[in-house]
Amino acid sequence: MTTRPAEKPWLHAGRISGVPAILSHSDHDTPVPTWKQVTRSVNSTDSQMISHLSRVLSGTDNESLAVRIWDSWSGPQKRSVALLVDKIYHEGWLDLVGSLVDGPWDGGFFFLPRDLDPHALADVLEAKFREDGVYLPCSLRGGLAGYLSGWNHPGWQKGWIETDTPFASLHVGIFENGSAEVHLDLFNPLHTNGASLANIVTVRGLGSYNHRLFRLHRKWEGKQYGAITRTSANFYHLMRGHVPLCF
Repeated sequence: MTTRPAEKPWLHAGRISGVPAILSHSDHDTPVPTWKQVTRSVNSTDSQMISHLSRVLSGTDNESLAVRIWDSWSGPQKRSVALLVDKIYHEGWLDLVGSLVDGPWDGGFFFLPRDLDPHALADVLEAKFREDGVYLPCSLRGGLAGYLSGWNHPGWQKGWIETDTPFASLHVGIFENGSAEVHLDLFNPLHTNGASLANIVTVRGLGSYNHRLFRLHRKWEGKQYGAITRTSANFYHLMRGHVPLCF
């Protein structure tokens, strides 16, 4: 299993030197969702979302237990789970996500596929790849760029990344033991589905990639800046207006 990213105690109110404003958001300008918001139960009870969140957080249908777990988390942890749940729900496969494995980190979490069946999750993502090319395999079947997108995740037995989202794209992997990981990427070099043709480079036999987003990904998610840019605060502002968010 991959190593959990370190906590980020550097968050503060001002701009980060050398980093553009779009990547300098923090808790000071970004909301943290409540339990009622993340379960879409502010104005009326949404039993389905309460069931989903209770299962994901506690592995049970016990809402009280799930609320206690939720209340124990930091703001970035709550925001990260809310963003991922909203995104996955929007993509149509939240019912395949079982309970979390340990606590979430800022921008991702480990989880057990529902009913401990990683094949069901893999089958859905493969179907999305075959039918409309939305999820590209992180293997040579996805071309060289697809293969390289899984390079930093050697523990993944199978992996996929979205192709129709330029920012805050889902990156999903399944480990040999059947557990899984999902996290968000800031800039998606595999955004080729619906992207401007001027930004797409296609190499015969090696697949296609988005050269503009590839450069941004290399610069802002690399070793120099990745630890301070890959945050739920930045993901929130990139997703707002593009994905139906609960907060």
